[in-house]
Amino acid sequence: MPTIRDKKETVKTSPDTAEKDQTILPGMKQHSKAYQVFRSTVIVLLSAFFGSSVQIFVMIPCGMTSGGMPGIVRLITHFFPQISYSVVYYTLSMLILILVFFTMGKAEVGRIIALAFAYPVMLFIFEKMDFELLDTPDPLLASLLIGVCYGLATGIGYIGGFSSGGTDSIARVIKFKLLNYVKVGDIQMAMDVTIILISAFVFNTNVAFYAVINAVVAAKVISMVMIGVGGRYVQFDIISSKPEEITEYVLNTVNRAVTSHVSRGEYTKQERRTLTVICTPNEGIKIKKYVAEIDPDAFATMMPITTVWGKRFSDIREVDNV
Repeated sequence: MPTIRDKKETVKTSPDTAEKDQTILPGMKQHSKAYQVFRSTVIVLLSAFFGSSVQIFVMIPCGMTSGGMPGIVRLITHFFPQISYSVVYYTLSMLILILVFFTMGKAEVGRIIALAFAYPVMLFIFEKMDFELLDTPDPLLASLLIGVCYGLATGIGYIGGFSSGGTDSIARVIKFKLLNYVKVGDIQMAMDVTIILISAFVFNTNVAFYAVINAVVAAKVISMVMIGVGGRYVQFDIISSKPEEITEYVLNTVNRAVTSHVSRGEYTKQERRTLTVICTPNEGIKIKKYVAEIDPDAFATMMPITTVWGKRFSDIREVDNV
């Protein structure tokens, strides 16, 4: 009879059978469900808190803006100041939710529905509070705070498998329905750049440049939240039905080496190729996004590495590069 240890190894090597394995241990399954609900609730609340609080308590009082959904809402409320920020945000969130439902289906809606409701609710609550985080407007400090909080909000949401349902969701719709040959990240970047450029004309160029700063800071924080701060490199292991496409992308686009070996899922007894890539955290995020686009059913793990010796990394002969 398989032991509990055997079952854990089966879940790891054959993720598609995890639910079947857990039915053997019903007590563990019930605990897992309760834990997942609690974990998802905390993730949604934290993500919505960081993202919405910085908009109301920092961005708006300091006259700042950003890319993405907050940037769009800032533009709309600039021309229609009589409409509250939270109402515009809620309206756009629901419109995007409907768009995603009719174009991408229920599965994609499941990723964004929680934050699509949580964000506007918290925005509405914070709008009723007479509070500003900064005593005096400081554009540079404000842009740094916006970047950090947006990075925390997005990174925490990604960890839980959630999306805020902003320009990232619109970018996915555009890719899968109109521009299959363009990456989701490139489409989203183009949208955010467009929003910031429009902001330069509507507000001023200083505000637009500060928006670029908070976007760069947010990207760095997202990487730190998802990958950690423990090392300069990560190890990315991928089991996918499309190993050739992923290998081609890593070799030619990310410009990193790929090692592969055959692994077997002990539940199905099927052998598949496992790809291993050593890269920087930012490169790991790029690979992750690409894998998600071409094979949503892929199984992947990423872990930080403190030191790598070898070609294109540290010289193993040096004594001070540990």
